[in-house]
Amino acid sequence: MQSSLFTNTAKKAKGVSIITCTNKPIYMNNIFENYWNQTWFEKELIIILNKDDMDLAQWRRKATDDPNIFIYQLPENLSLGQCLNFAIDQTQCDFIAIFDDDDYYAPLYLNNMMLAFDYTDADIIGKKTHYVYFESCKALYLRNLNQENQFVDWVCGGKKVVKRNVFDKVRFRNISNNEDVMFCKDCVKHGFKIYSTDRYHLVYVRRENPEYHTWKINDKKIIKSCKFITYTDDYKDFCMPRMNKKE
Repeated sequence: MQSSLFTNTAKKAKGVSIITCTNKPIYMNNIFENYWNQTWFEKELIIILNKDDMDLAQWRRKATDDPNIFIYQLPENLSLGQCLNFAIDQTQCDFIAIFDDDDYYAPLYLNNMMLAFDYTDADIIGKKTHYVYFESCKALYLRNLNQENQFVDWVCGGKKVVKRNVFDKVRFRNISNNEDVMFCKDCVKHGFKIYSTDRYHLVYVRRENPEYHTWKINDKKIIKSCKFITYTDDYKDFCMPRMNKKE
């Protein structure tokens, strides 16, 4: 059991535990950078390695100088839902954020999400409308239009922050696909409220190699539900709110 780094009750109440599950060594740098880049001060990172041949020691060496990062390795035959539930049990803060291993989270992402808890009575804050970047054609799209700044019945997988008390009643199902959709469905059944904030500060990145994704869907099928924004090499700039930006 890890030692508590949030012994101060006020810090724990404001703190965010980020959890990320991965079975892809190539995303190690992306996982750490997304965490370190967050400007939200009170935070910790729980990483779950879900592949037997991943080098746990290598990952822990990278985290040596950061006492707020904890890394575990679970058997690869466990489902993503089981890994997420294990990660939740290791967290110390009152808010739990789920990050995907391959997406981009801008420095103010957590600030943006946590702010929504101040002006809504939601139990879960997420992003249903969000940017999608396709590496194969260097194109940026907007997915799930007209789902911003409103209560919804679900939000996308690694794009949500959940109040700790939610997990006292609802956990992820023992599955590796659609576990995020079923989690939201179960939360709604228990009376928890889900709020979708704006599109900014996050980009869902679709890699050129589809094998790098848990969700094995053809990019063309995703594009059908998206609005084209632009061709670009710098999607990070476009996911930031700016005055008079046309989309």
